[in-house]
Amino acid sequence: MRQIISEVEQGAARLFCADRECYFVLRGETDFSGRELVIVAMAGKNAVKHTKEIHQRAKRAGYQTIRLHTLKPAAMLRMGRGLGYQPAETILRAVL
Repeated sequence: MRQIISEVEQGAARLFCADRECYFVLRGETDFSGRELVIVAMAGKNAVKHTKEIHQRAKRAGYQTIRLHTLKPAAMLRMGRGLGYQPAETILRAVL
């Protein structure tokens, strides 16, 4: 959470609110494959509706892909079925 707050405060990411029911933090990145929009965090109601809107706006803004990280990939894959989400990486972490 501290990292997300820091990114927003520094202007690297932006916090948005949709319909006073869903909040999300977005960050743009560019690499060898082009421009990618990263959904850094999202919380609230009607996530599918608002994710569809994010996709539409990202496409109009010239992004080629959207990436998100989630603690519940199976649920997000079900919700994002019509949006084309596919597993792209696995993160393993050990607490020392």
